[in-house]
Order: sequence, then structure tokens, then C-alpha cells
Amino acid sequence: MRKSIQTLISLFNNRETYQLHWRVFFSEKKLYIFSGLSIYVILLLARSWGNFSQPGFYAEDASHYFNFYYGNTHRFTDIFQTPNGYHNVYNNLMAWLIAKSDILLQPFLYQFVSISLAILTIAAFSLSGLIRSKYILLICPLLLGFSGLNHIYYYISLTFQMYVVVVLLLVMLFWQNSSALLLNFLFFLVACFLIWSGPYSVLAVPFCLAFIALFKGKNILFSGLLLVTAAYVLSVSESTIMPENLLDSNIMTMWGKSLVLHIFYMNFKDTINPERLLLIPVTIIPLLIYLRNEKYYLKTTLLFAILIISSLAPLFLSEKYLLYQQIFPCHIMIAQFFWLAFVLYSFDKILLKIKHFQSSAGVLMMLSIASFIIYDNYSHSDKYKVPILSSTKKFVQTVKEAEQLRLKDKGQWLEVTADGSDVFVLKAHVGVSSRKHAPIKRIHVQ
Repeated sequence: MRKSIQTLISLFNNRETYQLHWRVFFSEKKLYIFSGLSIYVILLLARSWGNFSQPGFYAEDASHYFNFYYGNTHRFTDIFQTPNGYHNVYNNLMAWLIAKSDILLQPFLYQFVSISLAILTIAAFSLSGLIRSKYILLICPLLLGFSGLNHIYYYISLTFQMYVVVVLLLVMLFWQNSSALLLNFLFFLVACFLIWSGPYSVLAVPFCLAFIALFKGKNILFSGLLLVTAAYVLSVSESTIMPENLLDSNIMTMWGKSLVLHIFYMNFKDTINPERLLLIPVTIIPLLIYLRNEKYYLKTTLLFAILIISSLAPLFLSEKYLLYQQIFPCHIMIAQFFWLAFVLYSFDKILLKIKHFQSSAGVLMMLSIASFIIYDNYSHSDKYKVPILSSTKKFVQTVKEAEQLRLKDKGQWLEVTADGSDVFVLKAHVGVSSRKHAPIKRIHVQ
């Protein structure tokens, strides 16, 4: 026992420093990085132009953000509200700021904020230095942007940014430390802001602990982030967290099935059989054997595995699963994103290891990934389109006209509503200063 402890201590003391040689990487690969990102943005706009060209208050944007902040009457401190039992500072801050603009611009601003953060998150991975091959750098934004972000809601709704901010946070944790103290401090502040902007940020805990055990170079930074994440977890409503679900065999079984069907098979299979289970080790074990001498790769693979497996914990160890009784794309997005990131990382290492036929293998990998993206999007249409909220434009125009009536000066108010997406309904109240009586008029926009 004592010898084992000493061995562990020795391994810990002899950890290698986390180093991605970022400056050299960027100077050599910036053309491929920005080419890949440019192709991604162009194809993204072409793929979903119908939804992008007609912004709407999708999902819970209407009820959680637009309705709440409409009229620019709320204080800055209201961005710390917790209607669902947890803080979501980024979304609330954006909604608070957007509420200060003209009503006609607000649907566009909601969408602009959403698509910008999603693109930034994809760019953060391309710029991380984890991927070195020019072929993988060209295709990785497409795979992560079109299949990793597994629903168009990440691009067109503010609500779903609560998941994107966590992916951005975790990708940033893979970055190499800067040599400048000021930049590290700014990085810490941005990471703290992201932690307080989404409940899935709890994933920073297992990641940081594992990283500290595997690498040198980020001990102080990650220790600070662990404290910040712990503070965030303590702020979450107790009724939301249900660690006793670990003892529920049905939930643990569902956890395992989700990893197999939703993550490894990317929702292309509905049931598990022995052959499908066997394919997982048959695929992964030879890969690990082939790259067994790449210790850096093996350690980073462990970090990916921790994120993929633990990313389902916020669903299965909370009341959310009992409430929904089903798994939505947003619940598995983080796991799918980092599973695909791991696949890209592995392909990259294989290409770098191949000395002969590297170009042919690279082109073949690009074509294979492109084929998967096309088939995946063809099979899961929600990844690129949802019904357009055509009433939104008329809705904001009607509200704008109602604002010109100066009902507030008359002690009156008028209610304007419009159909929302799914079961959600838009409701904006104009001239809210006096509600002692019924509104002078109700207008429903279709």
C-alpha cells in the first residue's frame, strides 16, 4: 500500500507541462484555420437561411427573456435572477442589454448574439492547438458546427446559449496558458463569467481535477476555477440536485444506454444488441494501441472521456430527468460535441503519424467526415431548420405602433401577443404603468 502511494506521488511530481506550442502552430496553420472557419460560416448561412433571414423569439426566449426585460424597466441586478433554480448570467445580461434597443431590432439582436457565440465556440476549438493537420483543420468546424451543435436552436435562440457557454468554457480549458500574467487573469475572469452562465458548468470540476492530476502548468488557475465552480454549485436550488439517483439502477442503465446510442452511435440506432456493444471496444481499443506511445494523446483522451461521461450527470442527477422523462438534444449536446472532438483529435494524430500517403489519407478523411455530416443532417432535420415564426416581424411592428400611443401617460395599457414555437407563446405588455383595469385592447398577431 505504501509503495503504491509512493508510486502515485512520484507520477504526480513527474507530470509533464501542458504545452501546445501555440505560437508555432498558429503561424504555420492560420491559413487553414481561417479557411475552415470561413467555409463553415458560409455553409452555415446557406444551410439555414430560412431561419436566419426571419428571426423569431424561439423556444423560451419569449417567456424567459423578452417578456421579462421588455420595456427596459429592470435593474442591472436582475440579471442574477434564478427562475429555474440556477444562475444564467450571460443570457440575462444579453437580454437586459437588448431590451435597451428599439423593439424592431430586438429579434435580430437575439439571433445575432446567439449565432455569434456559437461561431465563436467553434472557432475556439480550431484555435486551441489540439488539431495540427491542415486537412482536419479545414473540416473540423463543419463537423462540430453542423453535427456537434446538434440543433439549430443554438444559432437562433438566446435560451440555448446556456449550453453553448459551457462548451466554450470547456474548450477554453484545453487552451495553453499564456506567458503574460494579465492575459491569464483576463482568462480567469472570462472563465468565471461562463461558469456562472450555465448549470452544466459543473463539468469544470472533474475536468480541472483530472487535468491537475495529469499535467503541470495550470494548478493555480484551475484551483481558482474549482472554487468558483463550487460556489456556483452551492448557489443552485437544492431541489434541483438529486445525487441519490446514483443508487437508482434504472437511471444508471439509462445513463449507459445514452452513452451508447446517443453518443457513440450519434442517434442513428434506437436499440442495443451485442454486436453494437462489441463495436465500441473493437473501434476504440485498436486506436489506443496504435497510438499507445503518444502519452500526450492518451492523457488528453482521458480528459475527453471524463467530459463525455460526466456531461450526462447534470441531467440524470437532477430533477430534470424525472420532470421530462425523455432526453432532448440539448441534454446530450456537450457529450456529442466532445465525442466528435475526440474523433477529430484521433484522426489528426493518425495523420501526423503517417509519413507516407498522408495527403491521400487526409483527403479521404475529409470526404468521409463530409459524407457523415450530410447524412447526419439529412437524418436529423432539426439540426438545420425548424418552423419559421413568421408572425414575429408583424408582432414587433404592432408593439412599435402601440408604443407611439403613449398609453402610459393615459394610465392605460394594451396587450399584444403572437404565437411562439411549440407550446411557448409570446406576450409583450405595452404601457405597463397602469393595470388596475382591463387592457383597452388585446391584439393577437398571426
